[in-house]
Amino acid sequence: MSNSKHPFLTGLVFLIVFIAIFGLVIYLILFKLQIKSRYSVVHGTSPYAIGIINLRGPITTSSGFIPLLDHYKHDSYVKAVVIRVNSPGGEVAPSQAIYEQLMKFKKYKKIVVSMSSVGASGAYYISSAADKIVAEPGTLTGSIGVIMELPNVYKLFKKVGVSYNYIVSGPYKDIGTPYKEMTPAQRVKLQGVVMNVYNQFVDAVAKARHLKVSYVKKIANGMVYSGQQALKLHLVDKLGDFQDAVKLAASLSGIKGKPTLIYPVKKPAPLIQSFLKKAVQTFIKYIGTKLNFTGMASYTGLNLNYD
Repeated sequence: MSNSKHPFLTGLVFLIVFIAIFGLVIYLILFKLQIKSRYSVVHGTSPYAIGIINLRGPITTSSGFIPLLDHYKHDSYVKAVVIRVNSPGGEVAPSQAIYEQLMKFKKYKKIVVSMSSVGASGAYYISSAADKIVAEPGTLTGSIGVIMELPNVYKLFKKVGVSYNYIVSGPYKDIGTPYKEMTPAQRVKLQGVVMNVYNQFVDAVAKARHLKVSYVKKIANGMVYSGQQALKLHLVDKLGDFQDAVKLAASLSGIKGKPTLIYPVKKPAPLIQSFLKKAVQTFIKYIGTKLNFTGMASYTGLNLNYD
């Protein structure tokens, strides 16, 4: 039976082929044909290199860090990595994600952390995974602890006659809301969460730094330490600057001579690539809205940080 007798079938096949070709083109443009990040290379006398990663500012995501680490892992030219840290810490999950990847990475190549002005809390969590930590004498580091910040305005609302009614599925569903006073039972539950995450922090530092958990707990009281103090407490391995960290990384990885340094420098995406990405994102968002691909809304004011 000829296809002319089945125009619907013919149209359906044509539509499927068209969508497949269109999808392939978009995939190639957005992913395969995109121009990768450039790298600024400072050449040395050695045939091998050290990859540099910068960890700056509050830690809110691991998305930029981990792909770069993976790139250095598979680059045979790179024999070690130096992480330049200047961060006060940040969110728990990305700090833990980076830590875990570093613990895996150092099975293949050496990692040295070079601390600048500050490398505290979540930044120290990440740094502890390195083979060696080099800090300036005046670096602020340590601050091993967890904080949960919960703003509360219920007293102010009470003064102006504003209140909220809550219909919840359990006694802890509205925990952390700023519009009502926290109950003693809720406070106990949140304290349990904080202490659980705190113990994860302590265990991670003890494991990575080869220290006893009991010892780490004695100094893990949220206190920030100078680089000199941290050296005496075995939280860092050496006092020095970035160049000292590079020399140490070269020594640990067996690089002879002056290593080449590779710095990542992101290159802006071409205009057509940016346009297509924006168009695809908008289309997906539009489809999601039309099809109601949304989760059930619920309030949570909880924010757990290594700060």
